[in-house]
Amino acid sequence: MIKKIGWFRLLVSSCLLVTSVQLSAASPVQQLEKLMAGFSSYSAQFEQYTTDESGRKGEVSKGSMQVQRPNKFRWSTVSPFPQLIVSDGDYIWVYDPDLEQATRKKLLPGEANGAALILNGDVEALTKKFTISQLVDQKREKLFELVPRQEGSFEKIQLFFADDMMQELKLVDVFGSQTTILLTDTKLNPKIAANIFEFTAPKGTDIMIDGADN
Repeated sequence: MIKKIGWFRLLVSSCLLVTSVQLSAASPVQQLEKLMAGFSSYSAQFEQYTTDESGRKGEVSKGSMQVQRPNKFRWSTVSPFPQLIVSDGDYIWVYDPDLEQATRKKLLPGEANGAALILNGDVEALTKKFTISQLVDQKREKLFELVPRQEGSFEKIQLFFADDMMQELKLVDVFGSQTTILLTDTKLNPKIAANIFEFTAPKGTDIMIDGADN
């Protein structure tokens, strides 16, 4: 009789332990939310390149980025060709110095693409557009995959974290091309001057206003 009670208690304890582990295990969405909620501003150096469907690597572009949530960012490419993309929270400016041309577009958060939503930390909006799964879940490294819920230009996006820091984004389009963005010298919650997200077109710049901006 004593042995039976002992086995029964062991069985109950085991069930409670399994239940406790299941309840404490965070879902991929919860883990991504936790990682993205850890900062309100973000800066990094980046390298970006595209690999085609046959594996050939294209030209590498380099520059720096700054993000201030919500909806403010600055993406400055310095090589091989300079380009500046700036959002002040209301408008997005794309400036090409070599062409002496700038385009302004109204920022519509609901139309933001996956990469923009990731940088802005809007995981709730991401879940509406993507199914989020986790491919790697280790103590120091985590890899998430985002698959669009509706057909579009991208097949999937992969987001890699190391030591709770975003290190790499990969965007795979429907034709098999892959754009990789490597982030280095990453800083969470750096102090960023407010005017860095403002854009004033240099004299002589040809300014175009997107039709939806009227």
